[in-house]
Amino acid sequence: MDEATLRDLLFDHPNTLPIRSIDTAYAHPVAVCRELSTGAGFIDAVYVNPLGRLILAEFKLWRNPQARREVIGQILDYAKELASWKYEDLQREVSRSLGRTGNVLYELVKEIDADLDESAFVDNVSRQLARGEFLLLIVGDGIREGVANIVDFVQQYSGLHFSLALVEAALYRDTDNRIVVQPRCLARTEVVQRFVVDGGVVEHSEEALSPGSTNEHAEENRRFWTAVLRDFEFSDVTVDVPEVTSESSLFIKVRNSGFGDWGLTFAGFLYRNSPSIGCYLTCRKGIEQAERIYHQLLGELNPLKAELGEDLDHWTNPARRPRLGFNRTQRLPFPDDGEESFDESVSWMRERLDLLVSVLNPRLQRALRYRA
Repeated sequence: MDEATLRDLLFDHPNTLPIRSIDTAYAHPVAVCRELSTGAGFIDAVYVNPLGRLILAEFKLWRNPQARREVIGQILDYAKELASWKYEDLQREVSRSLGRTGNVLYELVKEIDADLDESAFVDNVSRQLARGEFLLLIVGDGIREGVANIVDFVQQYSGLHFSLALVEAALYRDTDNRIVVQPRCLARTEVVQRFVVDGGVVEHSEEALSPGSTNEHAEENRRFWTAVLRDFEFSDVTVDVPEVTSESSLFIKVRNSGFGDWGLTFAGFLYRNSPSIGCYLTCRKGIEQAERIYHQLLGELNPLKAELGEDLDHWTNPARRPRLGFNRTQRLPFPDDGEESFDESVSWMRERLDLLVSVLNPRLQRALRYRA
């Protein structure tokens, strides 16, 4: 079997990829196209799901150690390139690859989800592109690279907000004319980690994976955010309420702040390792206007505390990313702490998230207009 055959097999049968064991947010992948042209080269295969989550896959038969590192660097370059695209760029290249016209990306997904809303789907894909949030799959027939070596190599790359997974497609000969392929995630507890790479600094997710924890944590996260966002509206009605997520953090963009409205970002979080819950405003490194406005707010911390409360704080995470907001140290109310603890945590998050966003966003918009 050669690499093209392996690619075609898993492209034609995308649900055989072990997506759910990696990240449930990318479940139900739809095959989009092979050999997608980008400025960094051709991506072996591209998939998308009804939530607008993009999956990039590279297929490699591992014949020498150097090839292993080369393909990792290759797929990271593809991710960086796609993060500079808008939806129209992706749609154009997909249409060119397939020789079709129209909104092909949406049409492919609608074939399996008849109720899919076109505008919502386009917005979701645009958001993933703007944040550089992709699932990157490296699929091979026998991956032996050490975990530490792979992590060290990834840390050399400046990039975006992505998940990287190594998938071994184990090959078995059933008969002379038939080969069985069994795709499996090699090391979901060690290799499959979320990295945020900003300014050359790699931040591991505050939520480390452990055996059997992925689906359980995703369900707990979704339950919490569903409760927080049920019938929720910001007092500042110009701010869009985010969608429920199964991840430990949800993000709210700040209009006009650059980088696809993600130059400044509000976020709510559930951290298991800390453990803590909270919400904050942050700025993206390299977006000069966003950084300047964020630090201007820090200079007004005491007046802001008078309006937002004395528990308003500022800190940096392990990757030195700045945060301004509320951080409450507590063991998470999952799964057996009782509904009273859960409801109290939900109420706290709803109140603080609305307070932070609705008080700070008008200030941010005035500063953005003034600096424009």
